[in-house]
Amino acid sequence: MEKITWKCPKCGYTFDADASEAPPETCKMCKEKCQFVNVTCYIPECGMTGQDTRLG
Repeated sequence: MEKITWKCPKCGYTFDADASEAPPETCKMCKEKCQFVNVTCYIPECGMTGQDTRLG
């Protein structure tokens, strides 16, 4: 199963989740309601795993 790395745009908290799961509506860290951003690395330059550092 593929993993997606999500990032809270308000506090920067990141976590990995199964691709079949939607991110939560509220951030676990800052407790704010937010729209998580998919920062998963999909290119060879960052190893095609984890977070793409170019995305913050």
